[in-house]
Amino acid sequence: MAHIRSSHLLLLLIALPLLSPATSAAETLLGISSAHRCYEYASHGTSSPRRAVETCTRAIDSEPLTSRDLAATFSNRGILQAQRGRYAQAVEDYDRALAINPILVHAMINRANAYSRMRQFKEALNDYDIAAFYSEGRNDLVFYNRAMLFLQMGRVENARNDLLRALEAQPDSLRYREALAALK
Repeated sequence: MAHIRSSHLLLLLIALPLLSPATSAAETLLGISSAHRCYEYASHGTSSPRRAVETCTRAIDSEPLTSRDLAATFSNRGILQAQRGRYAQAVEDYDRALAINPILVHAMINRANAYSRMRQFKEALNDYDIAAFYSEGRNDLVFYNRAMLFLQMGRVENARNDLLRALEAQPDSLRYREALAALK
């Protein structure tokens, strides 16, 4: 009987090191990783965007991220950079995200938004157009944001058309209805 117990103990001692990576993976899935915190900050805001950017940078530099997660983390850091008014750094992060995943539509939209803030309208319009193509015309944010760009450019009819397309995709959006009504 003692022999059986010691063999169980031996198996347990052998299995413990094997359980450590699974535990780490479980922690990552539960949101303990810097990449997940970066996502949370970008999605829900933070009182310290500078610290949030540092969290994203830590994830990029030191966590074993899949290419999908790395692209998303660059994109999330770009969102946080834009919140800080650092549009050029945001564009750099969106560029890195898109170099990894060239059809990451939200990174294109966010890069276009940053270009728009920097008054680089040609680049912004190009990104919105590409995002509209990759989303097959189903992403209401592309059309709403492009409409806002068209308004900045003084192209009211183009803005109206894009707001109508945004409403097609999201017919219950009060925001889009109000924007359209403001054009009349």
